[in-house]
Amino acid sequence: MAEARDGTERVEEGRSEQLRDELICEKALAESVIAALPVHVLAVDGSLNIVFASRAYCEECGLPMEDVRGKNIGDVLPSTLLADGSLVAAVESALATDERVEWSGEQRVSMQIVPVACGCGERHALLTIEDVVEQHRELYELSMLQQIAQAMLGMLELPRLLHAILTAMTAGGAAGLGFNRAFLMLIDRESGLLKVEMAVGPASASEAAEIWSKIGTHDTTIRDFLAKYHDLPSPEESAFYGTVSRMEIPLDDAEHLPVSVLSDGATAHVVDAHNDARVSEVLLEFLGAGEFVVAPLVAKGRRIGVAYADNYITGRAISQPDMQLFTSLANHAALAIDTAAAYEGMQRRAQEVAEAYAQLEAAQERLVRSESLAAIGETTAIVAHEIRNPLSTIGGFAKLMVRQADEPETVQRNAQIIYDEAMRLEEIVSGLLAFSRPGKPRFQWCDASEILHRSVNLLMKKVDTSRIDISIECDADLPPLYVDPAQIDQVLDNLMRNAISAMAEGGRLVLSASNGRDGRVTVAVRDTGHGIPASHLGKILETFFSTKPGGMGLGLTLANKIIHEHGAKMNVDSQQGVGTTFSLIFPTDHESLKAAGIVEEEEADQNARKE
Repeated sequence: MAEARDGTERVEEGRSEQLRDELICEKALAESVIAALPVHVLAVDGSLNIVFASRAYCEECGLPMEDVRGKNIGDVLPSTLLADGSLVAAVESALATDERVEWSGEQRVSMQIVPVACGCGERHALLTIEDVVEQHRELYELSMLQQIAQAMLGMLELPRLLHAILTAMTAGGAAGLGFNRAFLMLIDRESGLLKVEMAVGPASASEAAEIWSKIGTHDTTIRDFLAKYHDLPSPEESAFYGTVSRMEIPLDDAEHLPVSVLSDGATAHVVDAHNDARVSEVLLEFLGAGEFVVAPLVAKGRRIGVAYADNYITGRAISQPDMQLFTSLANHAALAIDTAAAYEGMQRRAQEVAEAYAQLEAAQERLVRSESLAAIGETTAIVAHEIRNPLSTIGGFAKLMVRQADEPETVQRNAQIIYDEAMRLEEIVSGLLAFSRPGKPRFQWCDASEILHRSVNLLMKKVDTSRIDISIECDADLPPLYVDPAQIDQVLDNLMRNAISAMAEGGRLVLSASNGRDGRVTVAVRDTGHGIPASHLGKILETFFSTKPGGMGLGLTLANKIIHEHGAKMNVDSQQGVGTTFSLIFPTDHESLKAAGIVEEEEADQNARKE
């Protein structure tokens, strides 16, 4: 048995060695195949250390494969590919999400980053590096420019369009031209200045790494970027915009940039700003960049402004193709801005016409209303004059019939109805007369507390207040009011009657007078009634608006008119189911009374009486 077991173990060991040898051969073959492929391939682990490099890549770098393995990609790849931090972020994203990521950095380089699983359980990222060779560069640039132009096509919202243009200038890879910073200056024809309308770009290297890593990882085209426009932070929030937004350049400074490009009509490429006579001190002060490009924005022969771009953060040199692309984009941008500005102007004019039409309609409505009220006032005065005496006679005889009736109950009931109707008609006539021919206020200094107590006493003689708890609250040391006491009694009587009507089942009525901080006195009438519906609050002071059966809708209108003639103000605050408060705010100081024209009128009346 022992000999059989030993034989089995030897067979298994032989198979294991055979499998191990086969795996080693397959691994060597796979590495040889990958190494022999004419593509640049790197495999990196989770720490971004290189675990494998293709022969084509090593030959391109001029390094043996043994020297490449084990190094961090930051020690091997060109610094220009790592300057903005987007490549590192893309690799980390691929490893974290287990999804393929397409990355574009320098305009000549793009990468496919694919996560792969290893036999040891770890995850590596396979980087396939594609170099856009020079003979295909022009085709690549034209394709990119076409994408940018199409993205701007039909974009009529000017702020979003400006943001799109600047994004096209600063986004890297397939999303844009790859400049670090850019801004647009448009001509303000009223002030004769070039002013910064919008700016995009980081203010520091750390901010640049954060911005560009997001763009490089998730947005492969400018359309991808602009699809999220409303979720992006506003360009006005950036520190770079805060710096350049204060820059204003007179249009008559034609010897210096950026105004000079408007006269020349050609893009300017500045290589050494500190020693270039075209560079104004303003640009040096605000920007501090040694190299930059400035292109004119001209549409249909009309100057619009200028576009500026630089690589202040990375220091990457601006090539001739870069400048040509920038110029082409500026030409597209000028046409797009001109179209958007024309559309915005058309929208603004349409809005102005709509507002003017609305104002005209309101003025016409006020005119019609004014003419109607004038006609109603005249008619009311005539009708009141003709019917007041007969109505008074009817009321007097009806009252006698009630007091002295010795006929059957039917006669007494009919007499009571006649009396009630006569009183209602007389009240309507009085209201119409008061509204159409209000008396001129006779101002005098009055004690607010006395006015409130007198108004309540008068009300209790005319109205049943048995179910209403009436109280008066007055601050101490109230200043006197310069009012017509009879007219204020009329206002308070109307407000208290309305309050009592709103408390058919009983409630509490409070009259108060308080001294405001600004020297004004507020007289308030507060009830605990059913309140005024929100839909009626804006109408209660309108003439002939009433919710009472048989009401004429003149009481509050007349009250408001009287308060206005006193230089005071009426406010209303109401909540359904809680109650209503009417506040009358009276001026008490000489200047306010003088501004309302009350003091001068009183003095004129005194002089007339003396004469």
